[in-house]
Amino acid sequence: MNKGKATRILSLTLGIVVLVAFIYFVGIGNLERVLLQVNPALVVVMVALQLLGFTFYASAWYLLIRASGYRLPFLTCQGITFASIFASYTMPSGIFLEAVRCILGSKESGMKIGESTATVILHRILYVVGFLASTACAFLIIASGPRVTLSVFFQIIIVPTVAIAGLVTVLYLSFKPQRLLPLLDRILRFARPLVNVVQSQATVDGKAEQFLTDYHRNFRKMLSSSLCVFASFGASIGDWVCSVMILWVVLVALGVQTSIWIVVATMAIGKLVQMTPVAVPGMLGIYETAITTSLTLFGTPVAVAASAAILSRIVTSWLDLPVTGVAAYHYGYKTFAQIGAPNR
Repeated sequence: MNKGKATRILSLTLGIVVLVAFIYFVGIGNLERVLLQVNPALVVVMVALQLLGFTFYASAWYLLIRASGYRLPFLTCQGITFASIFASYTMPSGIFLEAVRCILGSKESGMKIGESTATVILHRILYVVGFLASTACAFLIIASGPRVTLSVFFQIIIVPTVAIAGLVTVLYLSFKPQRLLPLLDRILRFARPLVNVVQSQATVDGKAEQFLTDYHRNFRKMLSSSLCVFASFGASIGDWVCSVMILWVVLVALGVQTSIWIVVATMAIGKLVQMTPVAVPGMLGIYETAITTSLTLFGTPVAVAASAAILSRIVTSWLDLPVTGVAAYHYGYKTFAQIGAPNR
């Protein structure tokens, strides 16, 4: 077994251990009792919302590719999206979701890798801006409520603070990419497998400096197409709303009456956790713990909160694997699995 496979197995094992410990802490009997009361019809609604969210997600990226002056069939864009999601479920960091989109976007559309990366980064920025706006409203409304203690307020305010700091950093580097040049060559030495895949699969022209030039030029070009950017932002909002509605329907299915703003705040915490580049595929176990902790802070019983986290995981991840796995196989998952392999 090579180091790449060993790393993926160990990271997946870590996630399973965290999930098992989480279930043990809550109590499997408590979870079973709560989950058995779920109406199967509501599960169908959750799956439909997830599929609609996928469509919004791919549409937001598709519009930015169009703003770049390139043409990529929407179904191809959706397929690449599925393949990248499968990669995030099976590789030891969520960052590979974006890496796979950058590479396949370049390969399928003819964009240079720097241009493709710009479309992916701007898509992520628009998504974060959308969820930050709704989350800020949610936190203001929640903080004004009588049941929120100072301790809870400081715990939940961490989420927008970290997200805003990351967003400002990404925006600054997108407009001033040359700031990265002294570090980029050094970083690429640690990402040799990724570089090898990029060189064999994507449209590459030049080295680090050319990559940054292509990135910067395309980033500004997309921003100049205000209609496409605005439409992409709207699609990103649609994606975010679907994520929130899935958790809200889960809570309804479990008989929990809670404010939609609490659901928004909880999903914001969950999304921030999913964006963290931790070496656990799909943030298995960690995502469930974050959602449970957030709901518990707002007064939901721990067994119900844990059941909501697990049921939303089943809908948003485990049921996705067959669909996303087919797309990953179509685009050559074995090739892109090399991204997660360390230097040998």
